[in-house]
Amino acid sequence: MLWATENFIDLKRVQRAYRCSRGLLYKVVYEQLERKRRTRLYDLPSVIGIDEHSLRKRKYQSVDYVTVIVDHKNKRIYEVIDGRNKADLEDAAVAFKRPENVKVVTLDLSNTFKSFAKDTFPNARLVADRFHVQRCFGKLVNRFRKRITGDDRKNPIRRLLLRDGRKLEPYERKVIRLFLKDKEHLREVYSLKERVHRRYRTRGKKRARKALIKILDLMGQSKIPEVVGLRKTILAWRNEIVEYFNGRYSNGRVEGFNRKAKLVQRRAFGFRSFKNYRLQLLNACRGRV
Repeated sequence: MLWATENFIDLKRVQRAYRCSRGLLYKVVYEQLERKRRTRLYDLPSVIGIDEHSLRKRKYQSVDYVTVIVDHKNKRIYEVIDGRNKADLEDAAVAFKRPENVKVVTLDLSNTFKSFAKDTFPNARLVADRFHVQRCFGKLVNRFRKRITGDDRKNPIRRLLLRDGRKLEPYERKVIRLFLKDKEHLREVYSLKERVHRRYRTRGKKRARKALIKILDLMGQSKIPEVVGLRKTILAWRNEIVEYFNGRYSNGRVEGFNRKAKLVQRRAFGFRSFKNYRLQLLNACRGRV
């Protein structure tokens, strides 16, 4: 039955194929998934990633979230936790095996995850995901662009402004220069975004730290409130941002598993039970272990 659930589109088709009751099917399948999960238990790896994704949205209520702990080395999900606040994470962390093994934790710019990782993994270096840092500046560019062109996603200038300037054709760079010529605030924000992109091409932790300090100094001189506000965030995460250059770890794999989680949800037409969802997701993202 477990083979059928992994290869059929949904459990209703398995039920029809095996001519069994819904209750029996669910009982057998999830008992087998739990047995398989127990056979794959192992100590925490040296490099992990943390992120959250939504599980369901209840009518007239808030969205339910789950947190995933990803094993970068074995390319699999290590654990799925119900909730995303620190209390939920700490309750689940009690069952973690040998948290002192963890040397690197990749995460987005979440203060909750940062605090949890510092308390739970004492030997770990925290690494802020580069794409989340770049996206902060991209969002700022987009916000100022909307004030000029309106919220038109099909506007070609939107795509040009958000792309890495180094990857643009010469004529595209010229279009951007002409567009920004009389737009002081947008030009300043775009220049900061490009500096951040260049900084991530820097080699070496010391050079990267110097480049980040220059960016923070420029942001500190800005008269734009949004830039000053973003500077506070970057300043609070400066050490984690610089740690990226010591190994160049990112949360890319974690984001990939989040996408796979959405496929698991769609295939089941949603989940009412977190316990069942956890078992299905751990089985679908079991990696090489």
